[in-house]
Amino acid sequence: MRRKIYTIDRFEKDLAVLLLREDETVQVNVLRSELPKGLEIGSLLEAEIDSEGHVLLYRVLDNETAIVRQSVRKLLDKIVRKN
Repeated sequence: MRRKIYTIDRFEKDLAVLLLREDETVQVNVLRSELPKGLEIGSLLEAEIDSEGHVLLYRVLDNETAIVRQSVRKLLDKIVRKN
């Protein structure tokens, strides 16, 4: 099993819904309690998740998350200025 990079897509009650970065059609549900507190929607996470949805290990990618958020902000600003 290898570590993969996921985006926190949303939270549904006790679950965190993760999207695989390399193919965002792949969705993984994990218990929120298996992830660190303070994660927000859009946070990037490198994780190893077993076939039952248990997080075996993880690393929060704060720098990568900040870069993606900045890129999205720039894109949104560009769209708003066009209209």
